[in-house]
Amino acid sequence: MRQAQFEQLHGPLWEQVEALLSARRSEEQARLPELYRRLCQCLALAEQRGYAPALTGYLRSLALRCHRQLYGASAARPLALASLFFQLPRTVRAHWRLLLAVLVLFYGTALAAGVFVWLDPQRAFLFESPMELARMHKMYSPSSVRVGRGGAEGDVLMFGFYIWNNVSIGFRTFAGGVAGGLPALFSVGLNALSLGVTGAWLSLDPATRISFWSFVVTHASFEITGLLLSAMAGMHVGWAVLRPGRLTRRRALQEAARTMFPVVAGAAALTVLAAFFEAFWSARTAIPPEVKFTVGGICWLLVILYFALAGRTLRGRDDAA
Repeated sequence: MRQAQFEQLHGPLWEQVEALLSARRSEEQARLPELYRRLCQCLALAEQRGYAPALTGYLRSLALRCHRQLYGASAARPLALASLFFQLPRTVRAHWRLLLAVLVLFYGTALAAGVFVWLDPQRAFLFESPMELARMHKMYSPSSVRVGRGGAEGDVLMFGFYIWNNVSIGFRTFAGGVAGGLPALFSVGLNALSLGVTGAWLSLDPATRISFWSFVVTHASFEITGLLLSAMAGMHVGWAVLRPGRLTRRRALQEAARTMFPVVAGAAALTVLAAFFEAFWSARTAIPPEVKFTVGGICWLLVILYFALAGRTLRGRDDAA
């Protein structure tokens, strides 16, 4: 069944549910449980058939409102805890195609740029100036790196700088998605290009290879994930504005923003966490590279397991709402 036919068939049901949710008299809400079951069936069908994200987001929001109306706020988890541990991974998994697109764009661009420079190091000058490449090589040269960042005060200052830098990149990427999607894709591609070129250039020297990758391996697990989530959320909102379906563009924007709020909040939290590790862990040259690689591998594994498994039901499926 086409989406337009699906909306025409079940649209009156959704309008009736909205009317009952706004009703004050209890006798008018007596039919809500029956309609809630039918609404959940519509939501399941819409997700199974891959209808537009704006439609599935609208139905998911409407089902959640019904659930809260029927079972009360006491049955709901605290908002912050639910958003962090349940809604965020569920929302990401529900929009896995969008996540896959930004993953392929980022890692594909980084890998292609890295191989391009690795095969001919002179190609790095196509992307960066000689002075900048020399500065980066000197920065990660073991002979010029000092332990720490200048004491506790220097670490705190760098922590504040990393927070401002990382969060601003994430929100600019999200805003780029709202503006039609292309700016967000450009931001993801540009960051991937920088990582690929820099990584390949510094990997040519075994000394800077170890110092660079041991520096980035831990906090990159949170920083890159936050960047990709920001792009994913922005793309979803932008797509809802471009193709609102049966909703007005304003309503589609509201529903998409409500759906993606946990993703945006999670991306911001991840970038702050990345800034903490970058300031207080990654910059510590007193820590052996082997330890940093081990901790970095653990962090990457935890991030993957969190988004793959967190918030699932006992049957291994996410809740419909």
